[in-house]
Amino acid sequence: MDASASVWPAILDPDWTPPSGWNGPAAQAAARRLADLVSPALAGYFLEPVAERTGAAPLPAETIRQSRLLNRFAGGIQRKWAAEIADTGISVVFLKGFVFAHTVYPDPDIRTIGDIDLLVRDRDLGALVAFLQERGFVFEDQPSAPWGFISDASYQPLRSADGHCYIDVHVQPDCYPAYRSLTADRLFAASEVFMAGETALAGPSPAHALVLCLTNAAKDKFGPFSVRKMLDIAALLRAGVEIDWAEVAMLASAGHFAGPSRVAFALLIRLGLPANRIPHGLREPPRGLRAAVFEGLARDYRTLFWAEPGPLRVLARELCLCTEPDVALHNALLRARGLFAPRRGRPPGHRADP
Repeated sequence: MDASASVWPAILDPDWTPPSGWNGPAAQAAARRLADLVSPALAGYFLEPVAERTGAAPLPAETIRQSRLLNRFAGGIQRKWAAEIADTGISVVFLKGFVFAHTVYPDPDIRTIGDIDLLVRDRDLGALVAFLQERGFVFEDQPSAPWGFISDASYQPLRSADGHCYIDVHVQPDCYPAYRSLTADRLFAASEVFMAGETALAGPSPAHALVLCLTNAAKDKFGPFSVRKMLDIAALLRAGVEIDWAEVAMLASAGHFAGPSRVAFALLIRLGLPANRIPHGLREPPRGLRAAVFEGLARDYRTLFWAEPGPLRVLARELCLCTEPDVALHNALLRARGLFAPRRGRPPGHRADP
């Protein structure tokens, strides 16, 4: 793919003026690739401003329409189950894409993809799981690495009886090291009410939602699965909501993910985000050996992972860009332990599914 036809400037800067002839075959191929990674509905939303200025849409309107219809179907089911959970009185905070779909995007059909993530306190975990299992949800064992399921923040997803809804139950906002600073109690205390249809639910504050995008992107090793998280950051900034940047910086530093956070912001700026959207201390680009690894990552992002990096490049990115040294050691020990005693990713003492 021709990196010069990157769609990122159009995504990250709504005021960007494309060069003459930009909306040609190369740009259209890039738009299709973006749609493959994140959905045509989401890609179409971010490319709409430049499509209006060029007079030609990089993606077919019918493709976007069909994608939004699928999202509408999924969103209706997700809102149904979110409302039923709210009716139980169990205190939960909804996380990630489900919240973004109903807050920073103008229409939930743009972003409704995948599953529902929610955070519950340890003391309420058993009641929530029992409620869902009584209504036909079962834990689904998804493929895992040789060391098994090592997350200490969530469990294997719960699947509804009809297979149309998945719910990821978290007991921490995100995996280590995120909860060293952004604890469940801290996220609950700062949570804000949002509307999902006619139901009032709790979601993270903008600062905490941003932090979770950063930790998730780093957890995905800034690979293809991280693209949607980076788009959510772009949407959060585009929405103009007030972000407590001091809180973001404090959590990143205290939680030992300041380095990966700076990588994420430096990457967005390299791809076209106006630098003044990010505070100076959070946008320092990597230096030394890490800078060379960062350049490779930026190239892959510009071409939307047209050629996915091999295992050695992914390992280099994990060690140089995605973790701080003590975190890398922690994760390595978890993997080593899992080789001998792999975990299934089920809540302690939960009954076997039928």
